[in-house]
Amino acid sequence: MENESISKGLEEALKSFDTKTKQLPVGYFDQFELDLMQKIKAQKQGPKKAPIVTLFLEHKKYLVAASLLFAIVTGSLFINKAENTNDSIVNVETIEIENLPDELIEAYVNNNELVAEVEWNSAIEAAGTNLISTNQ
Repeated sequence: MENESISKGLEEALKSFDTKTKQLPVGYFDQFELDLMQKIKAQKQGPKKAPIVTLFLEHKKYLVAASLLFAIVTGSLFINKAENTNDSIVNVETIEIENLPDELIEAYVNNNELVAEVEWNSAIEAAGTNLISTNQ
């Protein structure tokens, strides 16, 4: 039963398709030439497509290999340069004050004591002149 209904539906669809394809619209060939000329003019007036140029298409494998090699060599040069600059930095060692000789400590204090007194004296004098000028 189902097969008969399906075959009847197919036959009806095929008949309607045949009738639609065999009928032409009224004035189709009268307007065909004008429609075709308008489409051609529209294509000529539209934007032109630029041709695609492929460079080195045959040598694609070699270009990829060369670019990878270039990246590796450049990276290794920068890494080596960074390591060389780190080697040239002077390593500062910490010295414990207990290990210094007493004479060296006394000489340092004596040399810098005069500088500290001069700085204090100039600060006191500057503060005194400021007090005098504000009191007047």
